[in-house]
Amino acid sequence: MKHLTNSVFNSFLCMVFGALLLCILLCQCAPPVEEKITSDTTINTAHLDALYEEKIVDGDTVGIIHIYAEFPDYHLVGDEDEGIACVDDASRAAIFYLRQFALTADPEHLRKGRMLVKFLLAMQSPNGYYFNFIWPDSRIHTDGITTKAEPNFWSWRALWAFGEAIDILEPNDPLVTQMSQQRDNLVRNILAEKSYWSTETDTTMGWTFPTWLPKSSGTDQAAIVLIGLTYMIQQHDATDQWSSRDSIVALMNHFGDGLCQMQFEQTEAMQTGAFLSWENTWHAYANIQSYALLVAGEAIDNIHFTAHAFYEINHFYPAVLAAGGLDHFSIRVDEGKIRVYDQAVFPQIAYGRRPMVWAALKAYEMTQDEKYLAMATDLTAWFSGKNPTNLPMYDPDTGRGYDGISSADQINKNAGAESTIESLLSVQAMAMTISKKQ
Repeated sequence: MKHLTNSVFNSFLCMVFGALLLCILLCQCAPPVEEKITSDTTINTAHLDALYEEKIVDGDTVGIIHIYAEFPDYHLVGDEDEGIACVDDASRAAIFYLRQFALTADPEHLRKGRMLVKFLLAMQSPNGYYFNFIWPDSRIHTDGITTKAEPNFWSWRALWAFGEAIDILEPNDPLVTQMSQQRDNLVRNILAEKSYWSTETDTTMGWTFPTWLPKSSGTDQAAIVLIGLTYMIQQHDATDQWSSRDSIVALMNHFGDGLCQMQFEQTEAMQTGAFLSWENTWHAYANIQSYALLVAGEAIDNIHFTAHAFYEINHFYPAVLAAGGLDHFSIRVDEGKIRVYDQAVFPQIAYGRRPMVWAALKAYEMTQDEKYLAMATDLTAWFSGKNPTNLPMYDPDTGRGYDGISSADQINKNAGAESTIESLLSVQAMAMTISKKQ
């Protein structure tokens, strides 16, 4: 792996296909805030750094990520009903900074990653789950619908971030002990949720779905839990007497089976292979099911999971690319035939693209088949302008990830935390793969 330093280069991913060979071209000069990953990819952390701030939360100095930055001057904006920063964004930003430290050995990335982990640690509720938001005065927001300490996205993202962080931080780092303790507490809660062990199904619009996932049939949430649990079982020594391992693997298998039951398969349909997100609806955002099934299937040797993941990657991903992107659709069963309705191409957001990038790159890692690297590059090119607007959704000059494509000729030029982090995670994942190839 190359050691990375600050430089004066600025580029973004470009792609040329010819005779099935992939080339990624470098162009333009850039400000010194950028970091040269390889001769092919540039990551600019300037905007994410601007969203980062340190505050005292629950008596400790921690790092936070402001949730919104509005065009044209990109001033920081909170939400009157929610707050100014959340676990959802801090978890993903911590993953980005710590992965960036692994690439660059830059101590500032390590410092920011650790400070964001400290924020996550400060947000655990006595019930084992996590509050999501803080108010401008640093008080924890405890009672809103998007912040309650409950089995929900923000708790799963903390679980995932802890796994990534424990992999990267030194074993004697005191944060590792704290994360391990909180993770054990959280996972005990997950294992104790009776609904997660159900085998019941329900039906909507003729489509039968499992009811044992988070929020009944939330495959998007279950996928993040699978990723977090995969880290957990990998980070325990398989030879030690760890009583929870069998229960965790059992839940991983049960959740994974639920995901597989939510896969739409109809060979003549362009949507074949898609993992529905909830009940009878697919949406692009948070649709990380294939990546989760690949990493979990590899960890627990479940070829059923990996087969379902490859089916989506091989069939649905090319269809999404050919369609110029997709935001959502629903299905119903009429006279025994599955039909698609309420399909929309817009809006398109970075969080709908990054999960596919990660899944395609994981498929490449597992198979070394160049078609998956080509697919990942094509998916990532959405950020540099290979999208319906032909406008970049990630700006390597500033490091901003824009908030979405509203229509065929309009983008939302706000650059909030989620869009910026998801853009950076996509470019970073490509950079990590390219670095390993060289």
